[in-house]
Amino acid sequence: MNFAVIGLGSFGIKRASAIKNSKLAKLVSIYDVNEDNIKKASLVLEVPISNFDEIIKNPEIDVVCVCTPNKFHKEIIIKALNAGKHVFCEKPYVRNTTEAKEILEVTKKSKGTLQLASNHRFFESVIYAKKLVDEGVVGKVLSFNGRIGHNGERLKDSWFWKKEISGGGTLLDNGCHLLDLSRLFVGNFTSGKGITTNAFWKNIEVEDTASGIFKTEDGRTATIYCSWRLFSGYFFFEINGSDGYINVDGRFDTHGGDKIYWSNNKEKKLLSKDFSHIKPNSYLLEIDNFINNIKNKKKCSPSAEDGLEIMKMIEFIYSDE
Repeated sequence: MNFAVIGLGSFGIKRASAIKNSKLAKLVSIYDVNEDNIKKASLVLEVPISNFDEIIKNPEIDVVCVCTPNKFHKEIIIKALNAGKHVFCEKPYVRNTTEAKEILEVTKKSKGTLQLASNHRFFESVIYAKKLVDEGVVGKVLSFNGRIGHNGERLKDSWFWKKEISGGGTLLDNGCHLLDLSRLFVGNFTSGKGITTNAFWKNIEVEDTASGIFKTEDGRTATIYCSWRLFSGYFFFEINGSDGYINVDGRFDTHGGDKIYWSNNKEKKLLSKDFSHIKPNSYLLEIDNFINNIKNKKKCSPSAEDGLEIMKMIEFIYSDE
């Protein structure tokens, strides 16, 4: 499948590089409004540069990969879908539920399909945790508890700090990974509440810390904590089920390993797997999954519907401010 990447910041280049490394994809075009980004990307990617209209109108381009700041996601997604393109959109999806609802309506009429980026689903530990849950190793999942964070330094004075462009702070930046995973393991949440604060990065328009708790219709729960002031940086979650539990420690960037631990009432001992010897490959796995979903006519996940539910969870928290 032929891909074009729009938006060539750090994550745009990561996505483009993954596409180039995929045996199922070909990167045929790139674009950014920022000339410096184009120059840097051209040196790394060695791919022709197009403008936005050329990408949308080019019948040879099958997929548009959206990696721009959040403010511009909706317009690009809708134009690409209306042109019959498939769309892969970098997280966070959009800035609010209004934008998410507009996109969902377009997906219902488009020949193209939409998948939201959620590369944490493709960590080896997370893949294995899903396998254990699907096999019933811990019984019915009753709760999800996750924490994620970094120090926020790389975002300093960037568009991430500007609410009109980003839509929010750490909750949309890294918290959305946990919101997606909580839905993957638990299901839909019908209510929630939370808090946001600025405990470290003062005088900015968005939060540097957020936490939330959510409940399903049948009383199962998820709690999440995310931050831009965690200097060790981490990604961790635990799943508690009716027959056991799973702990996932995905801190391979700062703690040298991607690991999983689990136990249940049947085996009554702590089991573990260490994936630290495997080079992180989540971006490539995610792109290949997206392409295979399209080729096999499977529903992409996270989908536009999932994106709307995630934005509802975010607004549960923001509505408590």
